[in-house]
Amino acid sequence: MAIEIVRTIVEDEKSLLLRRDGANLELVLGNVVLLSSAALETELAFGRLAKEAIERTGSARPRVVIGGLGFGATLRGVLEVASPETEVVVVEKLRTVADVARVEAADLVGGALDDPRVELCLADVADVIASAEPGSLSAILLDVDNGPEWASFRSNARLYAEAALVRARSALAPGGVLAVWSGYPADVFVRTLRKAGFVPRVEPLHERGVVRARAYIGTAR
Repeated sequence: MAIEIVRTIVEDEKSLLLRRDGANLELVLGNVVLLSSAALETELAFGRLAKEAIERTGSARPRVVIGGLGFGATLRGVLEVASPETEVVVVEKLRTVADVARVEAADLVGGALDDPRVELCLADVADVIASAEPGSLSAILLDVDNGPEWASFRSNARLYAEAALVRARSALAPGGVLAVWSGYPADVFVRTLRKAGFVPRVEPLHERGVVRARAYIGTAR
């Protein structure tokens, strides 16, 4: 089946291509697929990981930060398990992604951005985490790259450095979690999480019954 070009968008002097490849919607920068609707089950499962953190931290008003809006699957996963009192901050670097989520990908996002628990913040998630009050977050879910060793933007690499992970741990309440979605094995990152003071583990994420991604999770002590 031929690839259909939906539209071309220019943001910050970068040319992005929104296209349909068969049943899948994709946002492409150069030769890099930034977003694809092909693995949304893994992202839904990733979002649901917030449940344990919300329950364990025991806050009356849990606060969850999601890095990356994408096509809204991680957000929808969080909303499935979050209490009515939970505040969910979705941090998206590209205005293009927010616009596509409201228009071409609206059926995938499913109205999640209109949930009263949700705040959409157009910013760099590294800056949002760094400015958070110590102990104020129940969970930080990073779904901004293909994994900790495959950053879509060069500036994103700082998110996975030990110093940034230490800042993330400081922003989390005891028992809170930092989770990173990865489309490939990145077990070296487990050691980095441990060095930053987290208790690390890896959870497989399935797409139609097959492991297609993994979540690298660090629990704050």
